[in-house]
Amino acid sequence: MLHNTLFAKKMKEYRINNPKFIYFILNLLLLGLAYFVVVSWFHFTTLYPLQKYWKAYFVIYIPISFIIGVAFHKYHSYRHRKMREVINTILRTDLLVFIITGSITMLFPSLKLSIYALFAFVAVAFLLELLLVFIYYSFFMAVNIERYEQIKEIDTKSVQLQPAHLLDNETVENIEKQISDFSSATALRNLKKHAQLNMSDTIVVSTSTIFNILNLRDNYFSTIINLLKINDIRSINEFFVAIHDKLPYKGIFIGCFLSKSQYKKDFLNKYPPIINYILYSFIFIFRRILPKWAFTREIYFWFTGGRKRILPKAEIFGRLYASGFVIKNEFKAGKLNYFIAEKRNKPIRNEIINYAPIIKLNRIGNNKKTFKVYKFRTMHTYSEFLQPYIYEKNSLQEGGKFRHDIRVTSVGHFLRKYWLDELPMIYNLLKGEMKPVGVRPLSKHYFSLYSKELQKKRTQHKPGLLPPFYADMPKTLDEIQASEMKYLTECEKKGTFVTDLKYLWRIFINIVFKKARSH
Repeated sequence: MLHNTLFAKKMKEYRINNPKFIYFILNLLLLGLAYFVVVSWFHFTTLYPLQKYWKAYFVIYIPISFIIGVAFHKYHSYRHRKMREVINTILRTDLLVFIITGSITMLFPSLKLSIYALFAFVAVAFLLELLLVFIYYSFFMAVNIERYEQIKEIDTKSVQLQPAHLLDNETVENIEKQISDFSSATALRNLKKHAQLNMSDTIVVSTSTIFNILNLRDNYFSTIINLLKINDIRSINEFFVAIHDKLPYKGIFIGCFLSKSQYKKDFLNKYPPIINYILYSFIFIFRRILPKWAFTREIYFWFTGGRKRILPKAEIFGRLYASGFVIKNEFKAGKLNYFIAEKRNKPIRNEIINYAPIIKLNRIGNNKKTFKVYKFRTMHTYSEFLQPYIYEKNSLQEGGKFRHDIRVTSVGHFLRKYWLDELPMIYNLLKGEMKPVGVRPLSKHYFSLYSKELQKKRTQHKPGLLPPFYADMPKTLDEIQASEMKYLTECEKKGTFVTDLKYLWRIFINIVFKKARSH
């Protein structure tokens, strides 16, 4: 037993500490692609760059790249290394390759090679390698958002607060003036409808510092109002959880934020057309994208202190639900959105970093085996917690999806419309878990809604990328089940290959000529 354990340990060390042949093959293909990209798209003084540079590239550049790559552990397993470490290795390798091959180019002018062409080869190869690394880690670090679907209910035994009393008129006037001056008269009018500003168990603060919340008296306040925008708070979840802990069961938290849509509207109106969109793109990257990435987050917070982040409504509300709150009401005052959240559930106390561009979902496949389906993320982060809120606020449209779903991003709408969000499922196809045409893999919840007969028949076949849905275009759940039953029965009678070809043609006709689209 001990011998087997030591052998397994040595094999694992061997896999980690030795180059992988498949990585070298992939890198070789990328270098070849980089060569053809450069000679095809870049302008050269010679009329025949393909013929001129191929010998030097494949005889000098690639062998040197391979030798240095092995020396710098470029071809070692990505799985056991951080993405930052892998990118650093690729950068050092390509930089040294450029220096060596550039020196050879200058020392041997008879080769008639261009240093600019060499730089283009190295730069394009580096970008392609970065793309490969990004794709790999996107799958490897894909978030299983279904892990966080269940929010546990809180113990309904209320904490007995000290009896509240009416505040004197002068104190109430000062509180109302504070709200009016810091926010607006409109905000004050609305807050008076949703909170008892004249009671001692209501407190109004304007802070982004979690310590100011932690210093509040325990079991004293039933309503906490924070006038400072959520956009200016650094550790949002920790801040929400701190407020959660200070409130009793069904205690009220009122806050405000500047939504992403309002921020964009205000920004675009400041500048002339075209220029405004160009500037907004840079601002969006800085205030929305950089705070998400692990290797840029600290830089962003160092420059800004965490203020003025661009945050969509769906993410803020999702964070509130993840922190144990339920949205009871909302209103708008000026340009700010206000929420009235009630403490109802237990919070998830660990920060959830779920910004990965690819998500994985548990689905039921052939022989009832559960496997993970990969898709591009189309919803704002923390949207997985908003199912109750969306269900309450929106009615369903044909196909069982929500109308006006605020959880879906602008890019997400585009990806869904043209099925681009399902491109990562090709990985499931290559693994043999799915086939090109077939019934959609379903979650346990949706699978349970199907008839027993169809459930049994479904698990006897592999799910597919293109479902019979787009051949028949059913509208209701009963019609969807009838469509799938018809397809699966035909597969059993006429054979899967012939049936899939027939359905593939019908799907092609509907998509290309009848403009069938996803929603």
